[in-house]
Amino acid sequence: MDDLPQLPVVLHRFIAWSPMVSVFSSLEQWLGDQIVPVVFLGFAVLAGLALLYLSAQSGKAAKRRDRSGRTEESFADQLAAHGFDPEIARTAYRYLQMRRGVSFPIEPMDDLDRDLGLDGDEVKESVQDLLRELGREYLPGMLTTPLVTVVDLVRFLQSSPRKVLPMRSRSA
Repeated sequence: MDDLPQLPVVLHRFIAWSPMVSVFSSLEQWLGDQIVPVVFLGFAVLAGLALLYLSAQSGKAAKRRDRSGRTEESFADQLAAHGFDPEIARTAYRYLQMRRGVSFPIEPMDDLDRDLGLDGDEVKESVQDLLRELGREYLPGMLTTPLVTVVDLVRFLQSSPRKVLPMRSRSA
């Protein structure tokens, strides 16, 4: 045993890693074989996303076309005919158009999520902003059902009590 030459340390390390080299080699070969399906899969995902985007844009354009001539005033008048405060309706309409970026005329039965694209957190934030703008209080117990449509939002805003400003005491 002593007659065998001593191998350099580097060679010992190489021999120890040689199984890893074959693993990396086979992994590299497998990835090379999978590149075509991965490219097709990536293309399909991108095409699907593009189709969803175009569909959404087409839907918005159709709403703008179908609802042309409808304005903030016609929205408020439509709700006023059912007993809603026109000023609250106008404020909600303006808020949704300007602050939430709704680019087409809004109708009372528009779904906040599906039609206007507002998720649950955005609806909550909108409620808080509108209540503050209208000088009304948020009472958690008043909201017993989820706000689904624009008319639900306006109804909740209208049913919220006005903020009572504390009276200043007069000092003489």
